[in-house]
Amino acid sequence: MILDQINDIASICSGHGIKTAIISPGSRSAPLTLAFARHPAIDCKVISDERSAAFIALGIAQQQKLPVVLICTSGSAALNYAPAIAEAYYQEIPLLILTADRPPEWIDQYDGQTISQNEIYGNHVKRSFTFPSAVSNEDVKWHCNRIINESILCSSSIPFGPVHINIPLRAPFTLKKRSARAMMK
Repeated sequence: MILDQINDIASICSGHGIKTAIISPGSRSAPLTLAFARHPAIDCKVISDERSAAFIALGIAQQQKLPVVLICTSGSAALNYAPAIAEAYYQEIPLLILTADRPPEWIDQYDGQTISQNEIYGNHVKRSFTFPSAVSNEDVKWHCNRIINESILCSSSIPFGPVHINIPLRAPFTLKKRSARAMMK
């Protein structure tokens, strides 16, 4: 299940010494937010404005000399990270950008927030990866873990720089509404 892989991302990041995650919350990225917020070794800061969040991450990574994780929801939110990502690329500052996304079949359907996010940062990242939309067997799980590890190693190898992982999620996080009948019991 893809949510197990989401929890693994925070653990793998911590295992590589990553200490900070900057989160721009949204419903689609809620599983990522929860995984990092629940991890005891990662300091999470919530900055709702994506452009500001990315520049804050840039400054922290510059000071720590370690990758800082940036997390945002799907759609145009990811584009707001672009100015800071370009700066990180040219200044050789390590960032790990995690963008939640819709499943591939929902992209470019002329509906809100269905923009193509694969390789959204173009030449301003060292590498760009996309998670599979479903984790159906152990090989796919291994592949997801490899993507995370490769991304962190790439970001923190000379020359340092930003690396992007796009993560399609089938359903955003929603709280189930209780029916009136269930609340009366």
